[in-house]
Amino acid sequence: MRKETAFIITFLVFTIGTALVIWMAALPNFVAVKFPEVTSGKIVAGPMRQSRPLTQDEVAMLNDWFRRHPGGWGPLSQTPPSSGDARVELEGTTDGHADPVVLTLWTGISAADWNNTVFLESPDGSKVRTESFSDTDFAPLRKLADGQVFPRSAFP
Repeated sequence: MRKETAFIITFLVFTIGTALVIWMAALPNFVAVKFPEVTSGKIVAGPMRQSRPLTQDEVAMLNDWFRRHPGGWGPLSQTPPSSGDARVELEGTTDGHADPVVLTLWTGISAADWNNTVFLESPDGSKVRTESFSDTDFAPLRKLADGQVFPRSAFP
């Protein structure tokens, strides 16, 4: 085998191998998100982080919202500036087994540049997906978060 042929083969193996390793590392981030069928949950919202259980209407709204927004969820690419404006802890089932999920909502109270952003994460924080939505798509979640009774203060 000539030197040129060996060099070309080595170059191709190195290039294709590197691309393959990168794709294998990135591929889990491109898998579609499977939302659980929510059965119950609670919301923690407001500056005092008051908690209350979700009503059956709110659970039905979340299941409907999940069905309408299955795509576009990407990996977390930067650290958020706060812990969000509301945290929704959900219990549900996926393929017959329990699948708890946590949603963190940014409504613009704590960080305006994160308006209408949702984090979808496993309770232990090992998997985090994020997506930003239009005002229309985010409206049901905003109603869920802003519907909490807590004292509001005027802007400084």
